Amino acid sequence: MFIYRYLFTGRGDNQWTSPLGCAMFNVYFDINLQSLLGQRLSLLQLLASAAVVQAIERTSDYKVLNAQIKWPNDIFIGNDFAKLGGILATSSICGNYASINLGIGVNISNIQPSVCLNNAIDQQQSTSNLTHFTIEEFIGRTIGFFQKWTSQLTQSDSVKATAAIHDFYQFYESHWMHQNKEVFVDKWQETVIIVGIDDYGFLKVRKSSNGEIVTLHTDAHSFDVRQSIIREKAM
Repeated sequence: MFIYRYLFTGRGDNQWTSPLGCAMFNVYFDINLQSLLGQRLSLLQLLASAAVVQAIERTSDYKVLNAQIKWPNDIFIGNDFAKLGGILATSSICGNYASINLGIGVNISNIQPSVCLNNAIDQQQSTSNLTHFTIEEFIGRTIGFFQKWTSQLTQSDSVKATAAIHDFYQFYESHWMHQNKEVFVDKWQETVIIVGIDDYGFLKVRKSSNGEIVTLHTDAHSFDVRQSIIREKAM
């Protein structure tokens, strides 16, 4: 695992400067391709998103922060849905294993450039007794929850692994900001209703024109939640 104080490059070689106070870390690990998770590598960024939300929710009292997942791999917080962090997962295949590089960045104590977790906690202090996170605690909690998910989904007992993955789907959809939301898909010039994720973590939507359920892949689409538009990425 690597922990960074500053970070400058992200998805698509986007450039930025992350101020002190961000939790920025990379985790490297291998996954057996014969396991349930190994056959669904696209779930990794979703698993990490779920782990971040679990890390934030120390107890049920922390649900007041309203930490939610933006499909597939961003974390938003508060009633105004400001972006708190994001995840980037890359993989390479060697034999029967996939080597995974998982990068996670979450604003913990830096108020700029958008919002941070501890500031969101401060805004609730008049009605709750929530306490601040340290970067070290947050990283430890996130990795702990992520390892729990991955160990359950890579176990050799297929019955238990299948039960665990359904638990994950339920958790993810209960903590995202999209269920039954109406959005516009640019390439179809059509409004759809979001109905869930499929077995691989791709977005399932129902077309308004004919009721057909269609899947949108993560790598091929970008989701502008403020404008409620899904656009096709330039390849």
